[in-house]
Amino acid sequence: MKRLIAVLLGGLAVLGWSGQVLADHVKDGRQVHKMVFQMNEDSPKLWNLMLNNINNVITELGKEHVDIKVVTYGPGINMFRKEKSGVLERLDSLKKFAGKGVEYTVCSNTMKAMKVDKTEIIEFVDEMYPGIVRIIELQETGYVYLRP
Repeated sequence: MKRLIAVLLGGLAVLGWSGQVLADHVKDGRQVHKMVFQMNEDSPKLWNLMLNNINNVITELGKEHVDIKVVTYGPGINMFRKEKSGVLERLDSLKKFAGKGVEYTVCSNTMKAMKVDKTEIIEFVDEMYPGIVRIIELQETGYVYLRP
C-alpha cells in the first residue's frame, strides 16, 4: 500500500501537480501547438489567406491549444498600419477572440527603413522587434514556421 501511494505521489509530481487547478490542455493531455506565421507582402489577398488559415487552426484545435505569433516585416507591416491596412477589423476581431493565443509583431527595422512612426501602427500590436530575428528565436524554441 505504501508503494502504491509513493507511485501515485511520484506520478503527480512528474505531471507537475502542486495542488492547483490545471489548465484544460494539461488535464486532457492535449498539447499547445506553437506556430509563427510570417507576412512580408503588401497583399490584402495574402493577408486574408493567412487570417483564414489562423481562424481554421483555432477553430479546429481550440484557442486554449494554440500559441500563434504573426510576424510582419518589409511591405507586410502595412497590414498593421492604420492608414494602409485593409484587414484592421479582422485583425482586431481575431485578437479579441483569441486573446493571448495570438500575438502580433511588427518589424522595428522595417519601420526605420520605411520611416514609419509607432503612432502609425495599430494599438493592439504586441511588440515591435526585428522580424527575422523574432522568427528565428521562435523557431529555436519549437514554433512551426508557416507562410501563406
